[in-house]
Amino acid sequence: MLKYVLKRLIWMIPIVLGVAILVFIMMTFCPGKPEEIILGPSATETELAAKRLELGLDDPIVLRLGRYMSDVFIHFDLGKSWLTNVDITSSIKERLPRTLMLTVTTLLISVGIGIPLGVIAAIKQNKWQDSLCMVLALIGVAIPNFWLALLLVLQFSVKLNWLPALGIGTGLAGIKFYILPAISGSTGGLASCARQTRSAMLDVIRADYITTARSKGVPERDVIMKHALKNSLIPIITVMGTMFGHFLGGAMIIETIFAIPGMGTYIIGAVNSRDYPIVQGGSIFLAITFSFCMLIVDLLYALVDPRIKAQYASGRKKRKVKANA
Repeated sequence: MLKYVLKRLIWMIPIVLGVAILVFIMMTFCPGKPEEIILGPSATETELAAKRLELGLDDPIVLRLGRYMSDVFIHFDLGKSWLTNVDITSSIKERLPRTLMLTVTTLLISVGIGIPLGVIAAIKQNKWQDSLCMVLALIGVAIPNFWLALLLVLQFSVKLNWLPALGIGTGLAGIKFYILPAISGSTGGLASCARQTRSAMLDVIRADYITTARSKGVPERDVIMKHALKNSLIPIITVMGTMFGHFLGGAMIIETIFAIPGMGTYIIGAVNSRDYPIVQGGSIFLAITFSFCMLIVDLLYALVDPRIKAQYASGRKKRKVKANA
């Protein structure tokens, strides 16, 4: 298992490198001139030329790319914001936990509601409960997140004054600031989780070992929870990993609507101001976060499926046998 984890960590290196190169090239050919946005419309041509020289924008793209890759992956320096001259690493350390909090909360809501809906739909197949759960899932897919967010703010913040509409808080009281953003961002993932759970459960509950468990007099609740659901978790975990990446990227929209100072608003503001180092550094951190998430997903496979865990164990035993021989 340790060798597998190390192998996956090594594979993260080319992934992060690829993301860094791709984002750098995209930002280079992005319309708009950073020096004009930084200095404003009243800047003279001499001032613009001096700023371009200061930022290194007159250098060939290959030279700028090589310099940036050296700074990031050799010296571990993401640089400073062109607009505010604030260190990017410190800004990301401050903002990334807020985005992760929003992403994890959204994922928990999607899984906590989506899995029960999928289980009910599977055990009540072709009945009204199944139809109701799937209708709810389709509604979740169809509702735009930004539209639902505005409705929630109008109802629970403006009219009822139950929950805050904007910003973040501190301590336990700050949790309430994430409720509306998490709910509005979870509808699509909730629907996907429900549909995937239903499909996986329908495949499992027709298996022979489920029939055998029922014939032995095992209570139906144990049959569903301990046998059927547990053996349906592999595709569900896969969907959860994909949903995490989706929520991580979708946090940009949700954070903008609710004015959450996280990675989403940080990167969007940098894109609008053509602050290339922030966009590049933020994208690298998000790529690393998502790569670690997928590593956790792979490890969860071995946790819920003994067959996968046995493959790691058998591989280790074979290596021991060869070493002894």
